[in-house]
This record gives sequence, C-alpha cells and structure tokens, in this order.
Amino acid sequence: MPITLFDFRRLDPSHATAQDAIHDWLARAHTAAAADTVGDPARLRRALDRFGCSPDRIARRFHALEDFTHGNWARMRIFNVKAVPEGRGLAARMAFFAEVAQEAFDAFYASEEVAPAHLIHVTCTGYVAPSAAQRLVAAKGWTETVVTHAYHMGCYAAFPAIRQAAGFVAACPGRRADVVHTELCTLHLNPMLRDPEQLVIQSLFADGFARYSVTGEPFGGLRFELAAMAEEVLPDSADAMTWQCAEWGFHMTLARDVPARIAQALPRFVAGLARRGGRSEAEVRQATYAIHPGGPKIIDQAQATLELTDAQTAASRRVLRARGNMSSATLPHVWAEILADESVPDGGLVLSLAFGPGLTLCGNLLVKRAS
Repeated sequence: MPITLFDFRRLDPSHATAQDAIHDWLARAHTAAAADTVGDPARLRRALDRFGCSPDRIARRFHALEDFTHGNWARMRIFNVKAVPEGRGLAARMAFFAEVAQEAFDAFYASEEVAPAHLIHVTCTGYVAPSAAQRLVAAKGWTETVVTHAYHMGCYAAFPAIRQAAGFVAACPGRRADVVHTELCTLHLNPMLRDPEQLVIQSLFADGFARYSVTGEPFGGLRFELAAMAEEVLPDSADAMTWQCAEWGFHMTLARDVPARIAQALPRFVAGLARRGGRSEAEVRQATYAIHPGGPKIIDQAQATLELTDAQTAASRRVLRARGNMSSATLPHVWAEILADESVPDGGLVLSLAFGPGLTLCGNLLVKRAS
C-alpha cells in the first residue's frame, strides 16, 4: 500500500496584520530602539518598502504576539525597545513560544479521541523540554504514543518529518503518525538590525501552525499518495543561509543569490525526482507545483527556470500573499490549498519543493486522490 498523507488542518495565530501596517510598526520600532541615531521613521519605512516584500506580494501576516498590534512600548511583552532596544532575551522569547505551542497542540487535539502511534513535532523557532507534544500526550494519557522532535531544519522540515512518519508506519502496519508544525518566526526580530538583508527577513516571515496525518493503510478520503522523495545539499553553499541561536532570539542570514543558486539546481533535481517516481518529463512538466514560498523571488525564479505557468504555481503565491513565509508550516498550507482545489483532478500529480540552510534542496512527488 502507498504511504498516504491526509487530514490537513491549519490553525490561525491570534493576530493578523496588514503588511503595510507591519512596515509602519517596524519603522517606528527601529527608530525607537536606536533613539535619535537613525532619524525619522519615514526613512526606515522607505527602506522597508525598497528592500522588503511589498504589500502586493504579501497582503498580511499572522502573528501570535500582540506587540505588533500597537505602539505602546511599555506594554510590549517582548519588544519594549525603549527599555531593551534589541527586545527581551532568548529566555523570555522561549517562554512565550512554550505557551503558544502548547495552545496550538491543545487546540489541534481538543476533540481527538484516537491517539496517534507516532507524533512528530516540527519547529525551528523555539525549544523547550518537555515539549508541547510531550505535555499533550501526558495530559491525554496517550502513554504509548512515540514523540519525535524534528527541529531546526527551517523551511524544508516537512520533508524529513514525512520521511520519519513514513518509516514509522511502514515498520508498524496499521498505525497512524501525526505531524504538527508550530512556527513563531516573528518572535525573533531584533530591532537593532536594519541592513537590507535583515529588512528583507523582517518583512517576509510570519507565524503558522499546521497538522496532518500519515498512514500506510487504505484510506478512502481526500488525500495525497507519496510517490517519491529526494533531498540534497548544494555544494559550496553552507554560508548562503544560516539560522543560529543568539542572545536576542534566533538570527538569520540570507545571501542575495539564494534564489539564483536554487534555480540553477532545479532542472537536474526535478529530473532526478521524476525518475525516482517513475514519471516522464512530460508528466512532470504538467504537474501542479507546491513550491515553498520562501519569498516572491524564489517562486519567480523557480517558475521561470522550470518554464511553469502561473496556474501551476498559484497555490504557493496564494499562501505567500495571504500569510507570508511561515517557515516549515508553509508547505503544509500549500498542500492543503491544492488538496481542496477542485481544479486539481483526482490522480493529478503534485511536485513539491522546499529549501533551507545547507543549502538543502528537498522535494517529493504526490498524487492527489479524491475517492
């Protein structure tokens, strides 16, 4: 029996703010953090509009932290930049992550009576032990549920999580594995960093939560069947994208040529993925593409390089515009869009791609099943 992915669920963080308003907030935060050394907030706003993701590419972003909804610095939980220009330290941020991740797990499983045999928690934006996954199974009395943590892989982490789940259900027939993503990317802002690279990052990332299930047993509902997977690290690219624990949250660096490096590797990678799945070049060229929307340029360059139509990449663009880049939680949102899209037929081929530190390039082939 094929490995099947099903029951995609998404949970919205507490707040959603228009991209235009977030750029205004960031400009005020940077100016307040640096006191009088950076001038008028309007200058920072112009820089964000120049280097960051514009509101026509990202309309809004979801976030769990209330701080981004107002300008009362004394009332901020993390970003009282008048008192601590960088925002509060890692301990305060991880305490908030622990609260929100637990709320997400509790909401996802509030009415769940059947325990998964394996529960995989995916995140790169917070660490606490016991994890939210472990606290959930303890509270539910699911003492035999195996908990695995798939941490710190960034935007491509859904692929290794699915690989772990597929291995588990193949070894344990009749069992179900669940994957849960909890990403709080906005928690790691540092208002003292305002170079163009950081302005791009600050205008791109958002928070998001997703849950889905994996089984090796027959399943008759709306689902994906897993046909192939592939992963590789691009040579000489280790410093192109980094994600490191730092005193003021986690710190990301992102080279300007990342979209071009990824695009250059894609034709060969996609051809190899097609071979693994026993698919022809013609079939792959006609597939629906679930491209992790790391940013508008990622989708643009992947589409141009692979000679795809706008319709083939539409789901990725919709998710980016509606939610921003939610790191590992983003691709599950794209999959949920495609699964619900009636224009993608029963038996339709879906080719998924995601990228992260390494530079790591991941992909899979999925077949949509509606009956």
